[in-house]
Amino acid sequence: MYPREHWFAAIASLRLAEKPAAARVLDHDIAVFRDAEGRSHAVQDRCAHRGVELHLGEVKDGALACPYHGWRYGGDGHCVHIPSLTEGGEVAKGVAVRGFPCVEADGYVWVWMGEDAPRENPPAIADFDRFNWVQGALTLNCEAMAVIENNLDWCHPVFAHPNTHGMYFMNQAMGFRDQTIEMRRTERGLMVFQPPTTTEDEAPSDPFVTLTYDLPDRVTVSFNAGPQGPMRIVMHVVPTGPSTCRQEWLTSNGLATPDSEPTLTWTEAPQPIFEQDRRLMESAQLRFDAEGHGFERSVESDAPTLLARRIYALACEGRWVLDRERLPRRRVLNIRT
Repeated sequence: MYPREHWFAAIASLRLAEKPAAARVLDHDIAVFRDAEGRSHAVQDRCAHRGVELHLGEVKDGALACPYHGWRYGGDGHCVHIPSLTEGGEVAKGVAVRGFPCVEADGYVWVWMGEDAPRENPPAIADFDRFNWVQGALTLNCEAMAVIENNLDWCHPVFAHPNTHGMYFMNQAMGFRDQTIEMRRTERGLMVFQPPTTTEDEAPSDPFVTLTYDLPDRVTVSFNAGPQGPMRIVMHVVPTGPSTCRQEWLTSNGLATPDSEPTLTWTEAPQPIFEQDRRLMESAQLRFDAEGHGFERSVESDAPTLLARRIYALACEGRWVLDRERLPRRRVLNIRT
């Protein structure tokens, strides 16, 4: 069901202060906290004593204390203190909750969801230090793959985003036009861009728009906004259940100055384009829950989303690295939008 041997964004760094926080990642409820030195940790959000959620507690002496009886857990999930034990009493061996490998980078606290140890650090967000960012999150009542596909869908903005999306305004001004775009499989997923290249050995040259999908859940939209210059939208679509997900997003807010760290600004404000997408994807999910996906029919412009499904399925089965060369390397698509 999920591609587990990967890093996932558990929570934005800005949202994790002195108090612990709760995060749902795949099918796990996780408590995230900072120790006395400010380092982030992630453990199962359930006390080994009586099951109370640990994120409701507080950090004491660098460990996460349960609010019910004060049992404390280190960043690796092992219980390090039980207040009710008398002098000389020791915490029994094996009293622990699951601890998740945890790394903080590029504005997020990342957790490793695999059973095996991480093979690498979380993939860096391209150009993160180049931009200032506005950051937010929203929960959706639809499967994560639907959101990933939506953000790789070249043709939907004209219909789904009236008065909010650049492609809608272009269509209003110029009408529907035949266009050519290119889809490529990459080492970590796929990319879609315009204009297309001549051969697969040719690197894209200053694309007008590039949509990139990187396993397990990152979609990046790169485009040039004219006088505003280059723009980035980075979305991590974290599964939280079979038909639910959380979209952690970053939108560039101008270029960072060369001699300073990029700024991050958190917002709770609804984003019109995301809300327009939400309405449609949650509507579709009702049909998928009732009927499955067997009724779907597709056309040439759907090739990127269908390839993304295959890539995601291979990752869920642990076969991506072994089988990715069997997928098409490059395809030029003729569309009208």
